[in-house]
Amino acid sequence: MKKSKSLGVIVAMTGCLLLSPSTGWAADKVDSNMQTIVDGKSTDQVSRLIGQTLYSPYALVADQLDAQATWDADQGTLTLTKGTTKITLSDRATSTTASYPTLQLVGDQVFVSVRAVFEAFDYKVIYTSATRSVTIQPSAPVISNPTPTATSDTYQSVSILTDLDPSTATGLRIEGVIANADNQVFTVEMGSKTLYRIAADTGQMDTLTELPRSGTGMALDTDGNLYIASGGEEGLIYRINEEDLSSAAFDSSKVVTYASGVPGANGLAFDGSGNLYVSGGATGAIYKVSASGQVSTYASGILPTREEQKIVVNGIAFGTDGQLYVSNTSSGEVNRFAINSDGSLGQRQLVAQSPLLYGADGLNFGPDGAIYVAANERNAIVRVGLDGQVRDIASNNNNGPLEFPASLHFVGNTLYISNFDQPRGINNPNDPGIGASIATMDFS
Repeated sequence: MKKSKSLGVIVAMTGCLLLSPSTGWAADKVDSNMQTIVDGKSTDQVSRLIGQTLYSPYALVADQLDAQATWDADQGTLTLTKGTTKITLSDRATSTTASYPTLQLVGDQVFVSVRAVFEAFDYKVIYTSATRSVTIQPSAPVISNPTPTATSDTYQSVSILTDLDPSTATGLRIEGVIANADNQVFTVEMGSKTLYRIAADTGQMDTLTELPRSGTGMALDTDGNLYIASGGEEGLIYRINEEDLSSAAFDSSKVVTYASGVPGANGLAFDGSGNLYVSGGATGAIYKVSASGQVSTYASGILPTREEQKIVVNGIAFGTDGQLYVSNTSSGEVNRFAINSDGSLGQRQLVAQSPLLYGADGLNFGPDGAIYVAANERNAIVRVGLDGQVRDIASNNNNGPLEFPASLHFVGNTLYISNFDQPRGINNPNDPGIGASIATMDFS
């Protein structure tokens, strides 16, 4: 990073926050109710929209950056300094590439362009029109091994525990899979919304109930109660009591709504305090549902790299280090987040990015302490070491036994895998093979 940046460079680099303005900068100054999320924390800061550029008081922005600020009223300039980076802002628009200056006087207060300042200090600023929110995150540092090794020389055998419909190879869809200590495996067929229980030793499959809506990701709490994500614009989490999971088929009235307001709900993971974390798929959000059902929303700051695949937060799992590990389906990454004392997301770190992780979906920690990822569009299970080393454990063509693997769950040395069987990537076309099924791998 350069040690100093002139005003002209900053204005040319950032432009405006929302859309390119077509009017002069002497526009109306209006209060903004836009939500601003800095480092995963929602703030109630006073802000102004001037034209289509978002401004906030300079003292507040400097405090959020932990930067030193010097305001020169005579010259109309503001200097912000942090480490080796020093920028100077002016209330004059000096670049033809932007219609607004980076600094504005609103009454007796000095406001600065949020995007201009944060990007100058190497932050990412992301505007989401659907939620009228601005997410500000530090550019993610890469931990050790910035170019992970990608190899495909060690393979593990894959077995099919059960086929949801032996008479056809297509038509059914299952995404989530979970297993408990009683050798019971659970999954949901998304079209029929049917919850199945499968015996881990025999593969016998029993129908338990029909969910109110389709289900995806699944998790068990420490008492053995089952939680099922149901995404979409509303976003719900269902809960089924442990005693019902071992019974005969039961009425759907026993499926209760545990939480709502989690759009795109997909992957689920409990922390050590009983908080349930939920990935929001293409929304880029990660939600925390407290034990009392209260929902908090945190922006991950992760962006898609493929227009045709916009899911950026998918599989999630907590490591023994207490950090939350998240797969990025769009870019083929595994990221991790420190968790702040209030449960919000801390700094994001890139653990690994590799072509072998193309279509990264569900993930789980194995008995060796490594991360195992379902690379759905490659029909592959990929091992990711915490040192960033990446290698295939199993992969095949569209004839199976892996057919668009979506979710992973370890019980001891056994890995359970849901075959979603979508016709994408290597799995296109999906009419060969076994179709929607539960596969297993033995790591003993």
